[in-house]
Amino acid sequence: MKWWGYLICGVLIIAGFFCGMNLFNVWSRTSSVEGSPTTIETENDYSIVAKFDCGTLALETDDNSNYSGVLSFGAVDFDGTEKEYILLINDNLISDVTFYPGRVDVNYTMNFYNTSGELASTLDLNIDIEFYDSNTALTFKMTNEDSSYAYFTQYLNYNGLIIKICERGGEV
Repeated sequence: MKWWGYLICGVLIIAGFFCGMNLFNVWSRTSSVEGSPTTIETENDYSIVAKFDCGTLALETDDNSNYSGVLSFGAVDFDGTEKEYILLINDNLISDVTFYPGRVDVNYTMNFYNTSGELASTLDLNIDIEFYDSNTALTFKMTNEDSSYAYFTQYLNYNGLIIKICERGGEV
């Protein structure tokens, strides 16, 4: 074998060594979570008073225009006047909320856009949350305008509906 044959073999052996080291580094990696996600609650020192996972929320109608539904959850101790409260729907802060003793009224507006980026429909969803001694009742009401119920149903299929009521102070 000529000298350049030994050179090529040497280069291949050195390249194989470095490739093997790199494969070892790739195969020995592990997945891990460092830290915890920052949420609105933790950033602003709020603690969760009540959390309702409404799932896909099937609403009923008699006239294909006005839709409503009621969900019942376990009892929650909620006053509504003692502290500063916020309401989150799918981790989005809702501004049009009124807190009463034992009751919360929510007006939730969602805009739906088509593939061209134009406004296709607007949903106005009214949510009444009533806290009783034995359970908590969530009443949903909406009017179907410009196919807003169809858009809302599609949104729920992808995202679900999680409602959180938080109060200032305490642990999350």
